[in-house]
Formats: sequence, C-alpha cells, structure tokens
Amino acid sequence: MECRWTCGGHWAAFTGFSTFIIAALVVFPTMSEARIGMTATALTESNFDSFVKKSDKVLIDFYDDAHRNDKELEAALRIVRDFGSGIPFGKIDATAESSLAQRFVPEGHLPQLMWFLHGEATQYHRTLRDSKSISDFVLALDRDPVIEVSNEEEASAYSRTVFAQVRRRSEWYKVLEVVAAKHMDTVGFTMIESGKDNITWILNGTDAATYTGKANVDELDKWVRSLLVKSEPIPEQQDGDSIIVVGSSFEDMVIRPDKDVFLMVYAPWCGFSRKFFKTWETFARQAVSVSHLVVAKIDGDANTSPLQEFQWNAFPALLFVKAGEHKPVVFKGNRTIENLVKFANEHGSRKFELTETPIESGEALSEL
Repeated sequence: MECRWTCGGHWAAFTGFSTFIIAALVVFPTMSEARIGMTATALTESNFDSFVKKSDKVLIDFYDDAHRNDKELEAALRIVRDFGSGIPFGKIDATAESSLAQRFVPEGHLPQLMWFLHGEATQYHRTLRDSKSISDFVLALDRDPVIEVSNEEEASAYSRTVFAQVRRRSEWYKVLEVVAAKHMDTVGFTMIESGKDNITWILNGTDAATYTGKANVDELDKWVRSLLVKSEPIPEQQDGDSIIVVGSSFEDMVIRPDKDVFLMVYAPWCGFSRKFFKTWETFARQAVSVSHLVVAKIDGDANTSPLQEFQWNAFPALLFVKAGEHKPVVFKGNRTIENLVKFANEHGSRKFELTETPIESGEALSEL
C-alpha cells in the first residue's frame, strides 16, 4: 500500500517555467505550423517500433483502466497543435500490452508520459493528468535546448533561467548545449553572443548565482542541479537508526563507490509511511554491523533529488543502490525485514545476515 502524488519529482519546479516555454515559442518559433494528427495513436507490440522511429520526437502515454486519461490527453494534443507543434502522440494500455509496460515503466506508476527521441526513450517521463501540464511538458521539450536572446533583460523576463554570455563557436557553448538538453523541462537556457564566458542563474528577474567552474559538462550540470534541488537543512544530529538524507546531501550520501545504500522515501502525512517506520528503523538497527550497507531515509515531501534517476510519486518508496552504481532498484513486495534482507542480498555488492532474528516486522504492509 502507498500514498501517491498526482505528479512527482522535479515537475513541481516546472510550474513557473511554462511562461518561458510560451514566450520562447512565440518569440523564437522553431517548429512548423501543424494541425495534423489530432488524435493519439493506440499502440501495440506490432506497431510500437515503427511509430516511435517514424518521427524524431514522440510522446507516449502509458495507462491502465484506473488511469485512463483520453479526454485530457486529446485536449493537450489540441493545445500543442495550436502552438504549431507536430509532435505525434501515442498511447499504450499497460494492462493489454504488459511487455511494453514492463520494458518502459517497470515501476508501474501510471499514467506515465514518456518522451522518445530518435526512437529511444529519454530521461523525460512524468506522471501528469491535466491537459495544461501535459501540453506544457510537450512544448518544453519540442524546442531548441538553448534560446538566443538580445540582452540580459530579455533573459530575466523568465522566472528561472541560465543566462550565458559565450560565443556560439566556443567550448563553453558546446558544454552549455549538452547540459541544457538534460534540463529542458525545468530550466530555460538562454545565451547572448559574447566573449565574457560568464554564466549566471537568474531567478525571478534577479541574478541569484554565478557559475565559477570550468567548461565541463559534469561540473556545470552539478551546479544547475544544486540550484534546482529542494532541501531541508542538513541535520546537526541523527534521529532514529536509519541515516537522514536531505536534498542537498542526496548525491554524496546515496551514490557511494564502496557502500550499498537502501533508502526509504517517506512523507510525514502518509499513513503507510508512518506505519512502516517501526519496521524500517528495526531493520536499520539490526543492519548497523553490516559494514558495506547504509540504511537511510529521506522526507520525499520536503526534499527532492538532484538526480533524474531518483524521482518518486508514491510513499513509502524503497530504493536500493549498489555500490558504484547510479541507478536504483525499486523494492516491491511485502515490506518485512526478512524480505528487505533478501532484496539487499539479491541486488547488493555482498551478501550478509543480520545479527538479530528479523522478528519485528509485524507492521509490514501488503503488496505495493
């Protein structure tokens, strides 16, 4: 059992960004006028590959009977057509097409909108339900990663943007373009032709930060992610047996080269989270002697992850990260200590046994 959001992850940060999308499309049109394809195409195993490979960019909606969203999806399609976007929409019944669903949405969180580029799934996927959010998502991605502006005032007109004063034929611009492509649905990247090699973060029309690193994709990307993350203060002392993680400490504490990390994402208002806490803290206490395993927790309502691979829209979510890896494995099943140990042994870097018999799991919940 779980508590759910209607949308998840960084999408909450997107709400103030839709103004940038609309302005960019109006002032800097890059798409052809199109009103073709006014319905979403129903996809199956037989026509899926040909559909996603036919166009450079494609939006696919995965749904089931409980999360069918035809009306809002069609309304969103009309909106994006009105803006001149010819992006094809497809839809997949995840129940009828279980192999496709398992391939692309193995966590089973539906409805799930997924963006495909050149026939391949991208990191852009969201649980969105209303036509405006869906159309904003599409329009955010159907544009150039970096928008050229005339001056800083024009860049400052948007609620949240990276403003670069660089030369288009420079290494700085190449780096900017790569990083911009990673954040198209959350941040506006703008530039003006200049030899200053200066990059600033503009929030609500004010310069909020200046990038001081090198022309390096990883460094610039980490800087942008740090500005996007929602975080509580790093706690001065721990509370309970599992380690407290917050947004600003997430990457350092969860992605470790020499330790497996088992992370519970909870919400204080979620009854299922509260009910599971006793089991989780007992597991953490019994696993304290397992040197290669870190048992941690994060308030997923008060914090977000700076890493695209770690997003959540339901609580509690249990994410396991093997030492040296950057992508989590999602735990599903009865949340008992015995099952947690079994899962950690199946996916971890080394096997272990707890020092105490895993008895205190009576609060475990039923199937997710």
